[in-house]
Amino acid sequence: MYGRVCCVFAAVLCLARPCPAGVFFHAEVNRDTITVGDPVAFRLQVRRQIGDRVEVLPQGGFPGPFEVREQRPPSVRQMDDGRVEETRDYVIAVYRTGEFEIPPLTLRFQTASGDTGRIASGSIPIVVQSVVSEDSDIRDIKPPVEMPARIPIWVWIAGAALVLAVVGAIWYIIRRRRRPVEALPPPPVDWRAEVEKISRMGLLEKGDYKRYYTLLSEVTRRYLEARTGVEAMERTTFEIASGLHERSIRKARVAEVEGFLSEADLVKFAKVRLPQETAAHAVQRVHDLIAHLDAEPLARPEEIDQQPAPAGSAR
Repeated sequence: MYGRVCCVFAAVLCLARPCPAGVFFHAEVNRDTITVGDPVAFRLQVRRQIGDRVEVLPQGGFPGPFEVREQRPPSVRQMDDGRVEETRDYVIAVYRTGEFEIPPLTLRFQTASGDTGRIASGSIPIVVQSVVSEDSDIRDIKPPVEMPARIPIWVWIAGAALVLAVVGAIWYIIRRRRRPVEALPPPPVDWRAEVEKISRMGLLEKGDYKRYYTLLSEVTRRYLEARTGVEAMERTTFEIASGLHERSIRKARVAEVEGFLSEADLVKFAKVRLPQETAAHAVQRVHDLIAHLDAEPLARPEEIDQQPAPAGSAR
Protein backbone atom coordinates (compact mmCIF):
# COMPACT_ATOMS: atom_id res chain seq x y z
CA MET A 1 0.00 0.00 0.00
CA TYR A 2 2.88 2.32 0.56
CA GLY A 3 4.38 1.97 -2.93
CA ARG A 4 8.09 1.59 -3.32
CA VAL A 5 8.95 2.81 0.19
CA CYS A 6 8.76 0.46 3.17
CA CYS A 7 6.02 1.46 5.61
CA VAL A 8 8.28 1.95 8.61
CA PHE A 9 8.24 5.20 10.54
CA ALA A 10 11.91 5.97 9.95
CA ALA A 11 11.40 9.53 11.16
CA VAL A 12 11.94 11.07 7.72
CA LEU A 13 10.59 14.17 9.32
CA CYS A 14 9.39 14.31 12.94
CA LEU A 15 8.52 16.98 15.40
CA ALA A 16 8.27 16.27 19.11
CA ARG A 17 7.38 18.72 21.84
CA PRO A 18 7.71 17.86 25.54
CA CYS A 19 6.58 20.29 28.21
CA PRO A 20 7.26 20.79 31.92
CA ALA A 21 3.85 19.30 32.83
CA GLY A 22 5.00 15.86 31.63
CA VAL A 23 2.93 15.82 28.39
CA PHE A 24 4.83 14.70 25.26
CA PHE A 25 3.53 15.55 21.73
CA HIS A 26 5.09 13.88 18.68
CA ALA A 27 4.16 14.23 14.95
CA GLU A 28 5.89 12.53 12.00
CA VAL A 29 5.57 11.34 8.39
CA ASN A 30 7.28 8.35 6.83
CA ARG A 31 8.64 10.33 3.85
CA ASP A 32 8.78 13.93 2.65
CA THR A 33 9.27 13.40 -1.12
CA ILE A 34 6.59 11.56 -3.10
CA THR A 35 4.95 11.43 -6.52
CA VAL A 36 1.36 12.41 -7.24
CA GLY A 37 -1.11 10.15 -5.42
CA ASP A 38 1.47 8.26 -3.35
CA PRO A 39 0.26 7.47 0.20
CA VAL A 40 2.01 9.18 3.08
CA ALA A 41 1.77 7.76 6.61
CA PHE A 42 1.17 10.53 9.16
CA ARG A 43 1.30 9.76 12.90
CA LEU A 44 0.37 11.74 16.00
CA GLN A 45 1.63 10.45 19.35
CA VAL A 46 0.87 11.78 22.83
CA ARG A 47 2.28 10.59 26.14
CA ARG A 48 0.57 11.74 29.31
CA GLN A 49 -0.32 10.80 32.84
CA ILE A 50 -3.47 8.69 33.36
CA GLY A 51 -5.48 11.57 34.84
CA ASP A 52 -4.50 14.10 32.15
CA ARG A 53 -6.88 15.20 29.38
CA VAL A 54 -5.61 16.16 25.93
CA GLU A 55 -7.16 17.45 22.70
CA VAL A 56 -5.53 18.09 19.31
CA LEU A 57 -6.54 21.35 17.64
CA PRO A 58 -7.94 21.92 15.07
CA GLN A 59 -10.18 18.85 14.96
CA GLY A 60 -11.24 19.24 11.34
CA GLY A 61 -9.80 17.40 8.36
CA PHE A 62 -6.47 18.06 6.73
CA PRO A 63 -6.38 21.32 4.74
CA GLY A 64 -6.09 21.23 0.96
CA PRO A 65 -4.48 19.83 -1.02
CA PHE A 66 -4.06 16.93 1.43
CA GLU A 67 -6.73 14.24 1.29
CA VAL A 68 -7.23 11.62 4.01
CA ARG A 69 -7.35 8.18 2.37
CA GLU A 70 -7.47 6.21 5.61
CA GLN A 71 -7.95 7.06 9.29
CA ARG A 72 -7.15 4.20 11.61
CA PRO A 73 -8.70 3.81 15.09
CA PRO A 74 -6.60 5.39 17.84
CA SER A 75 -4.54 3.05 19.99
CA VAL A 76 -3.91 3.53 23.71
CA ARG A 77 -1.39 1.65 25.83
CA GLN A 78 0.02 2.00 29.33
CA MET A 79 3.79 2.47 29.47
CA ASP A 80 6.17 0.95 32.01
CA ASP A 81 6.58 4.29 33.80
CA GLY A 82 2.81 4.51 34.45
CA ARG A 83 2.04 7.01 31.70
CA VAL A 84 -0.46 6.47 28.86
CA GLU A 85 0.62 6.59 25.21
CA GLU A 86 -2.02 7.49 22.60
CA THR A 87 -1.27 7.02 18.88
CA ARG A 88 -3.33 8.14 15.88
CA ASP A 89 -2.35 7.05 12.35
CA TYR A 90 -3.56 8.57 9.07
CA VAL A 91 -2.81 7.83 5.42
CA ILE A 92 -2.87 11.00 3.31
CA ALA A 93 -2.17 11.80 -0.34
CA VAL A 94 -1.68 14.83 -2.60
CA TYR A 95 -2.86 14.93 -6.22
CA ARG A 96 -0.97 18.05 -7.34
CA THR A 97 2.71 18.63 -7.91
CA GLY A 98 4.66 21.23 -5.98
CA GLU A 99 5.92 21.97 -2.50
CA PHE A 100 3.33 21.79 0.27
CA GLU A 101 3.36 21.57 4.03
CA ILE A 102 1.24 20.10 6.80
CA PRO A 103 0.42 23.12 8.99
CA PRO A 104 1.32 23.19 12.69
CA LEU A 105 -0.93 21.29 15.07
CA THR A 106 -1.72 22.37 18.63
CA LEU A 107 -2.22 20.01 21.57
CA ARG A 108 -4.33 21.38 24.42
CA PHE A 109 -3.93 19.57 27.74
CA GLN A 110 -5.15 19.68 31.31
CA THR A 111 -3.26 17.75 33.96
CA ALA A 112 -4.86 15.91 36.87
CA SER A 113 -3.70 18.71 39.18
CA GLY A 114 -5.57 21.30 37.11
CA ASP A 115 -2.64 22.79 35.17
CA THR A 116 -3.46 23.63 31.56
CA GLY A 117 -1.40 24.53 28.56
CA ARG A 118 -0.77 24.04 24.86
CA ILE A 119 2.01 22.45 22.80
CA ALA A 120 2.45 23.52 19.15
CA SER A 121 4.26 21.48 16.52
CA GLY A 122 6.10 22.90 13.55
CA SER A 123 5.00 22.59 9.94
CA ILE A 124 6.01 19.48 7.94
CA PRO A 125 7.10 20.13 4.31
CA ILE A 126 6.06 17.67 1.59
CA VAL A 127 7.50 17.72 -1.96
CA VAL A 128 5.22 16.19 -4.62
CA GLN A 129 6.86 15.26 -7.94
CA SER A 130 5.25 14.30 -11.23
CA VAL A 131 5.01 10.63 -12.17
CA VAL A 132 6.15 11.55 -15.69
CA SER A 133 9.86 12.15 -16.10
CA GLU A 134 11.15 15.00 -18.23
CA ASP A 135 12.74 12.69 -20.82
CA SER A 136 9.68 10.45 -21.26
CA ASP A 137 8.49 9.89 -24.84
CA ILE A 138 4.79 10.68 -24.47
CA ARG A 139 3.14 12.21 -27.50
CA ASP A 140 0.15 14.53 -27.53
CA ILE A 141 -3.29 13.13 -28.19
CA LYS A 142 -4.34 13.34 -31.81
CA PRO A 143 -7.32 15.58 -32.58
CA PRO A 144 -10.68 13.84 -33.02
CA VAL A 145 -11.70 12.70 -36.48
CA GLU A 146 -14.89 14.30 -37.70
CA MET A 147 -17.50 11.85 -38.93
CA PRO A 148 -20.53 12.93 -40.95
CA ALA A 149 -23.73 12.59 -38.91
CA ARG A 150 -26.28 10.40 -40.70
CA ILE A 151 -29.08 9.32 -38.37
CA PRO A 152 -31.82 7.22 -39.99
CA ILE A 153 -35.40 8.45 -39.66
CA TRP A 154 -36.46 5.31 -37.80
CA VAL A 155 -34.01 6.19 -34.96
CA TRP A 156 -35.83 9.52 -34.47
CA ILE A 157 -39.20 7.75 -34.42
CA ALA A 158 -38.01 5.13 -31.92
CA GLY A 159 -36.48 7.82 -29.69
CA ALA A 160 -39.68 9.85 -29.65
CA ALA A 161 -41.72 6.74 -28.80
CA LEU A 162 -39.34 5.89 -25.95
CA VAL A 163 -39.61 9.40 -24.50
CA LEU A 164 -43.41 9.26 -24.64
CA ALA A 165 -43.40 5.86 -22.95
CA VAL A 166 -41.16 7.11 -20.12
CA VAL A 167 -43.28 10.23 -19.61
CA GLY A 168 -46.43 8.14 -19.52
CA ALA A 169 -44.95 5.71 -16.99
CA ILE A 170 -43.87 8.56 -14.72
CA TRP A 171 -47.32 10.15 -14.95
CA TYR A 172 -48.97 6.81 -14.11
CA ILE A 173 -46.72 6.24 -11.08
CA ILE A 174 -47.36 9.74 -9.73
CA ARG A 175 -51.14 9.31 -10.08
CA ARG A 176 -51.13 5.99 -8.23
CA ARG A 177 -48.58 6.88 -5.62
CA ARG A 178 -49.92 6.75 -2.09
CA ARG A 179 -48.87 8.80 0.84
CA PRO A 180 -45.99 7.10 2.72
CA VAL A 181 -46.94 5.42 5.95
CA GLU A 182 -45.37 7.18 8.89
CA ALA A 183 -43.02 4.91 10.80
CA LEU A 184 -43.93 4.28 14.40
CA PRO A 185 -41.45 5.54 16.99
CA PRO A 186 -39.23 2.82 18.44
CA PRO A 187 -40.36 1.36 21.76
CA PRO A 188 -38.73 2.81 24.87
CA VAL A 189 -35.60 1.06 26.08
CA ASP A 190 -35.39 -0.26 29.64
CA TRP A 191 -31.81 0.87 30.30
CA ARG A 192 -31.66 -0.64 33.78
CA ALA A 193 -32.66 -4.02 32.36
CA GLU A 194 -29.89 -3.69 29.74
CA VAL A 195 -27.36 -3.11 32.53
CA GLU A 196 -28.65 -6.11 34.49
CA LYS A 197 -28.23 -8.34 31.42
CA ILE A 198 -24.53 -7.47 31.37
CA SER A 199 -24.27 -8.12 35.11
CA ARG A 200 -25.76 -11.63 34.67
CA MET A 201 -23.33 -12.61 31.87
CA GLY A 202 -20.63 -13.56 34.39
CA LEU A 203 -17.86 -11.73 32.54
CA LEU A 204 -15.99 -10.75 35.71
CA GLU A 205 -15.97 -14.36 36.91
CA LYS A 206 -14.46 -15.34 33.54
CA GLY A 207 -11.82 -12.61 33.82
CA ASP A 208 -13.11 -10.86 30.68
CA TYR A 209 -12.79 -7.31 32.06
CA LYS A 210 -12.45 -5.71 28.62
CA ARG A 211 -15.78 -7.06 27.28
CA TYR A 212 -17.47 -6.26 30.60
CA TYR A 213 -16.46 -2.59 30.51
CA THR A 214 -17.02 -2.35 26.74
CA LEU A 215 -20.68 -3.43 27.07
CA LEU A 216 -21.29 -1.13 30.07
CA SER A 217 -19.68 1.79 28.21
CA GLU A 218 -21.83 1.17 25.09
CA VAL A 219 -25.06 1.05 27.14
CA THR A 220 -24.06 4.28 28.92
CA ARG A 221 -23.27 6.05 25.64
CA ARG A 222 -26.54 4.92 24.02
CA TYR A 223 -28.45 6.11 27.09
CA LEU A 224 -26.71 9.52 26.97
CA GLU A 225 -27.69 9.97 23.31
CA ALA A 226 -31.34 9.03 24.02
CA ARG A 227 -31.61 11.12 27.21
CA THR A 228 -29.59 14.25 26.40
CA GLY A 229 -29.30 14.30 22.59
CA VAL A 230 -25.50 14.48 22.82
CA GLU A 231 -23.75 12.30 20.24
CA ALA A 232 -21.77 9.80 22.29
CA MET A 233 -21.07 6.60 20.31
CA GLU A 234 -18.26 8.00 18.13
CA ARG A 235 -16.97 10.76 20.45
CA THR A 236 -14.21 10.76 23.03
CA THR A 237 -14.96 11.07 26.72
CA PHE A 238 -13.72 14.68 26.69
CA GLU A 239 -16.05 15.58 23.79
CA ILE A 240 -19.02 13.93 25.51
CA ALA A 241 -18.37 15.94 28.69
CA SER A 242 -18.24 19.16 26.65
CA GLY A 243 -21.59 18.30 25.02
CA LEU A 244 -23.20 17.63 28.40
CA HIS A 245 -22.00 21.00 29.69
CA GLU A 246 -23.69 22.63 26.67
CA ARG A 247 -26.98 20.99 27.74
CA SER A 248 -26.70 22.87 31.07
CA ILE A 249 -26.32 19.64 33.05
CA ARG A 250 -24.89 20.12 36.53
CA LYS A 251 -21.15 19.69 36.91
CA ALA A 252 -21.60 16.88 39.44
CA ARG A 253 -23.56 14.80 36.92
CA VAL A 254 -21.05 15.52 34.15
CA ALA A 255 -18.17 14.52 36.43
CA GLU A 256 -20.03 11.27 37.26
CA VAL A 257 -20.37 10.41 33.55
CA GLU A 258 -16.80 11.43 32.73
CA GLY A 259 -15.38 9.43 35.63
CA PHE A 260 -17.05 6.18 34.62
CA LEU A 261 -16.25 6.51 30.89
CA SER A 262 -12.61 7.34 31.69
CA GLU A 263 -12.40 4.23 33.88
CA ALA A 264 -13.86 2.14 31.04
CA ASP A 265 -11.37 3.65 28.56
CA LEU A 266 -8.45 2.58 30.75
CA VAL A 267 -9.68 -1.02 30.77
CA LYS A 268 -10.60 -1.14 27.06
CA PHE A 269 -7.61 0.63 25.54
CA ALA A 270 -4.83 0.74 28.14
CA LYS A 271 -5.62 -2.82 29.37
CA VAL A 272 -5.56 -1.71 33.02
CA ARG A 273 -6.65 -4.46 35.42
CA LEU A 274 -8.81 -2.84 38.09
CA PRO A 275 -9.45 -4.42 41.49
CA GLN A 276 -12.33 -6.91 41.65
CA GLU A 277 -14.31 -4.68 44.04
CA THR A 278 -14.01 -1.66 41.75
CA ALA A 279 -15.09 -3.62 38.67
CA ALA A 280 -18.03 -5.23 40.46
CA HIS A 281 -19.24 -1.79 41.59
CA ALA A 282 -19.32 -0.53 37.96
CA VAL A 283 -22.85 -1.91 37.42
CA GLN A 284 -24.20 0.05 40.39
CA ARG A 285 -22.38 3.18 39.15
CA VAL A 286 -24.21 2.94 35.82
CA HIS A 287 -27.54 2.41 37.64
CA ASP A 288 -26.88 5.51 39.78
CA LEU A 289 -25.82 7.51 36.71
CA ILE A 290 -29.08 6.66 34.91
CA ALA A 291 -31.18 7.50 37.97
CA HIS A 292 -29.44 10.85 38.49
CA LEU A 293 -29.75 11.91 34.82
CA ASP A 294 -33.40 10.79 34.68
CA ALA A 295 -34.07 13.25 37.50
CA GLU A 296 -31.95 16.00 35.92
CA PRO A 297 -33.85 18.83 34.19
CA LEU A 298 -32.43 19.24 30.68
CA ALA A 299 -32.39 22.39 28.58
CA ARG A 300 -33.92 22.10 25.12
CA PRO A 301 -31.65 22.76 22.11
CA GLU A 302 -33.61 25.88 21.16
CA GLU A 303 -33.28 27.21 24.71
CA ILE A 304 -29.50 26.70 24.56
CA ASP A 305 -29.28 28.66 21.29
CA GLN A 306 -31.35 31.53 22.74
CA GLN A 307 -29.29 31.91 25.91
CA PRO A 308 -27.55 35.35 25.93
CA ALA A 309 -23.78 35.34 25.64
CA PRO A 310 -21.79 36.59 28.66
CA ALA A 311 -20.92 40.29 28.68
CA GLY A 312 -17.80 41.14 26.70
CA SER A 313 -17.85 37.87 24.66
CA ALA A 314 -18.85 37.20 21.10
CA ARG A 315 -20.61 34.07 19.86
